[in-house]
Amino acid sequence: MSDLRDTIKQLNSARELALKDPALYPQIVSGVQAVIGPERPVELRRWGADFLAESFASPVVSAEEKQRMCLGMLDLLKSYLNRKEERGEEEDWNVVKSAVQCAASVYPLVFRHTISNADDKETWAKMASMKSSILRRMDTAPGSMRICCIKFVARVVQVQTPGLIADPRRPEQNETSLALVPRDHAIIPPSNLEAEASGLLDRLLGVLQDNIPDALIITATLNALSPLVAKRASISPKILSTVLSYNPLTLANAKMEGKDKIAIKSMTRTTMSFLNNVLKRTQHPALGPRIHQQVERLRHSLTEVFSDQNPLKRPAPDEPTDGLSDDKRQKLDRDAEAGTTPLQQQYPPLPPGPVSLAQLFTLTNDRAAAGFHVEAIPQHFVAQLVPPLLASIDPTQLDAAINVVRARYLEIQRQPPPTVVQTSGEEEDDDYDPMTGFGDAEQAANQIDQLPPLQGQPELAIASFHLPPPPPLTEHERAEYSETAKERLFGALQRLDDEARRQGKKQGVEREKGFNRLAATGGEDRDGWIALLTRLVTRPTFDVNQENDNIKQEGDERSLTKKGQGTIDLPKILREAFHRYIMDDWRRRIDVAIAWLNEEWYADRLLSKQREDEELSLPNYTHLTLSLLDSLIPYLDISDTRHLIRFLSEIPHLPTEIFSRIEKLALDPERVQLCTQTLLYLIMLRPPVREGAVDCAERIWRGNADARASVGGKILSKWRPDVLVEAEEGKLLGEGVKEEG
Repeated sequence: MSDLRDTIKQLNSARELALKDPALYPQIVSGVQAVIGPERPVELRRWGADFLAESFASPVVSAEEKQRMCLGMLDLLKSYLNRKEERGEEEDWNVVKSAVQCAASVYPLVFRHTISNADDKETWAKMASMKSSILRRMDTAPGSMRICCIKFVARVVQVQTPGLIADPRRPEQNETSLALVPRDHAIIPPSNLEAEASGLLDRLLGVLQDNIPDALIITATLNALSPLVAKRASISPKILSTVLSYNPLTLANAKMEGKDKIAIKSMTRTTMSFLNNVLKRTQHPALGPRIHQQVERLRHSLTEVFSDQNPLKRPAPDEPTDGLSDDKRQKLDRDAEAGTTPLQQQYPPLPPGPVSLAQLFTLTNDRAAAGFHVEAIPQHFVAQLVPPLLASIDPTQLDAAINVVRARYLEIQRQPPPTVVQTSGEEEDDDYDPMTGFGDAEQAANQIDQLPPLQGQPELAIASFHLPPPPPLTEHERAEYSETAKERLFGALQRLDDEARRQGKKQGVEREKGFNRLAATGGEDRDGWIALLTRLVTRPTFDVNQENDNIKQEGDERSLTKKGQGTIDLPKILREAFHRYIMDDWRRRIDVAIAWLNEEWYADRLLSKQREDEELSLPNYTHLTLSLLDSLIPYLDISDTRHLIRFLSEIPHLPTEIFSRIEKLALDPERVQLCTQTLLYLIMLRPPVREGAVDCAERIWRGNADARASVGGKILSKWRPDVLVEAEEGKLLGEGVKEEG
């Protein structure tokens, strides 16, 4: 016995290690397999079944890791479930219950393994044997085990019913369902599995249709059906139809005991919760009114059934017809015999100060009655209550109450209006108007001016006040604030893109375009925001607070803070964001790329002029143009000819390195025509780069045999025919040498 306790203590220590570090689960599961085997004592088998159920239900272990672990555990689970058939020994219900829970978690993993391994019949045979054992116990097992069996059956129905395919290209990321099984699968044919799932679903719904009085089974069934309604649209109408037809209150009768009443209440409320959850998800808008009607019917029926069954603990006293008890009647009679009582003693006096209309008509000291809002009572109830109440009121009391209200009103009218001095100490109201309500404003101002001046008090010298400087930002805060500012800038641009795409091109006032445009005007539209962002990206190239010799170039540190406090390269951050924004949808945003590069070229020109460079230097523009073109090249095909031509024709300057990119692009036989048309357009309509484009075409013609026909016929034949003539002469000379030889 001591050895058994020590073993369980060691197993608990291993379990605690796995809970602290989920990466240890595979090692611990494989390590305890020999300790919790079928030949071990029942205490170890109970611990093993509970640990396996906990391990395969743990959300912190990945599905791939669980799938690898479960393949080695199937024999052990099968021995737990089939102990009586295999060994002829009595089964322990706790072991079997935990094994069923573990089987419910393992079934989708084995199913996915079988889909990918059509030749592994042994694994699926073990799972099928376990499934048959569990289904045989479903109707005869004790209550707690039946709940586990219901969970397993619901999982089988969910797996063997077609589900939604989120991404057909990534089957490993889709939910495990019958939709992943090929039609010609050798081990698990989809038609047989779908028929079996339909039969098991009918078996689950039969629990509701038979109207059994077991609240635990009904609750477990409804909880198991809820995920099926949410994840399997093909069978959800059938489930909802059955649940809508189920009414647990039909079991209620006059001879119910306390346990039966609790069971019926529990089943009714569980059914209402099930339908309310479906109504919140609104996956079935056509059934929405019917679901709402059924929920209200169950709620009212539950109230009616149990309000008659369970009377109140203390019965309400019998009220007299006139609303007065004997004690109150005796007191009123004594007051009447003593003579008339002053009205001030019967009704509360008015409070001091201004009086509201509600206080004027309040004739009771009961705060609850005075604070009750009569509009809370429906109008049809008021119409029914007021006539009998008026008929039951004593005329003498009604006349006395009217006289009290009249006296209050006359007293308020006789009070003088408040003066300026009286109102000066009161709190200022939000709607106060000095020209209304208190007489002549000029008279009040004159009275204030006539007040004696303050004497004997020294003049107060008001010193200047300066706020303390803010604390310095940390490097992390600077990076975080820069990232937030960048996201807000480009988030607004994305929102304007979406609005422009929805509304199309609007007819409006033509705004000024080009370098002279003010970016701040028209910032509410997409073009204005793009102009603002492009100039925000390019203008930090200049440091307006320093001299010409300290102007920053591409690659230098443009710090937002003083040296030594950490630097943030604002232009670099914004340029990277611009690059990502353009590449997200480059065909639609090619105009943004052109506008950006134009601003970069203009900024580099100003920089070169300010530095008085003899040679034109465009460091930022050249680097960004080539970088953007390198990002575009992998996505270009023959249908993108107009996009490439537009890009190369509208940017202000073509670096010579661009032609080397076009040469490499022409190595793809499918994109030779794209390169040819682009070069031809540049040669014909962009004379400054004509010589470089013709040289590029000649290099393509000489180095790429697949492009000779296209490049030679369209470009070299007109712009450099001597190359073709030279090649033809060399070809003829070579043929002549061969003939002489």
